[in-house]
Amino acid sequence: MREFLQRHRAAILAFFGLTLPLFLLFVHGRHPRKTTVIEVALMEITGPVQEAASRALSGLSDLWNGYVALTDVHDENERLKEDVRQLTEKADRVRQLELENAELRKMLDFKKQRRELVTVGAHVIGKDVSPYTRVLRIALDVGQDAHILEGMPVINADGLVGRIHRVSSSFAEVMLVVDARSTVNVKVAGKGVVGTVTGTSSQSNYDARMSYLTRAEPLAQGDLLVTSGHDKVFPPDLRVGYIQSIEERQRGVEYELQVTPAVNFSDLELVYVVTDVVSEPVEGAGTAAPQGGHR
Repeated sequence: MREFLQRHRAAILAFFGLTLPLFLLFVHGRHPRKTTVIEVALMEITGPVQEAASRALSGLSDLWNGYVALTDVHDENERLKEDVRQLTEKADRVRQLELENAELRKMLDFKKQRRELVTVGAHVIGKDVSPYTRVLRIALDVGQDAHILEGMPVINADGLVGRIHRVSSSFAEVMLVVDARSTVNVKVAGKGVVGTVTGTSSQSNYDARMSYLTRAEPLAQGDLLVTSGHDKVFPPDLRVGYIQSIEERQRGVEYELQVTPAVNFSDLELVYVVTDVVSEPVEGAGTAAPQGGHR
């Protein structure tokens, strides 16, 4: 018996410490009387035990409530993060659609102004880029099946992009106007100066140069260069570029000026391939819309 009491001494003391005051309070409530010295002593002894037990239970309750609350907050944060991600994706898609729509409207407005051009719309599906992120050439999602031939001009609403260099049944490669193999006969808009724009194939910049013999009027930085049509390759009055600097460099009997192209080759997404030029717009002729699904 003694061994049992010693082994379970702590449990027995805790039991009596918790139950005895309750019993005394019960008895005292049934038979009101003055609190005895013994009852006071027992309350002094068992009070700390009850207080500790109450604090422990309160701590466990707070811990549990805190855990549940934190779990709910974590779940809510995850839901909010997912909502933000979805909203960001939707905003990006809307922005992309807005940019595409703006480009399409720009292209359609250009087409209305140049109704004499019979064109086929195409998507840019590939770009060869230099180590300096300069676009060297582009690939299109149209080819011989769409009556595309080598040498045909490629344009967009900003101006001349280049010409078809290679073509297969379904795809085509474009030589840009800044390619060193490209030459375009041009004139300075409103100034009666004609010349030739040749690319430089710079790996780091979109540069070209204009060569000319004489000039009727002084040239200025920012003067617009357009196709003259004299080479019978490019239709007249397509924007080619702008005079970058009026510092002339003489090569033999010719003078040279640096030219900035009119087209931003880095942002090319949609282009027209000019398949024919007609003196009067033909009913039903015009632009074939870019085919969907090719990006």
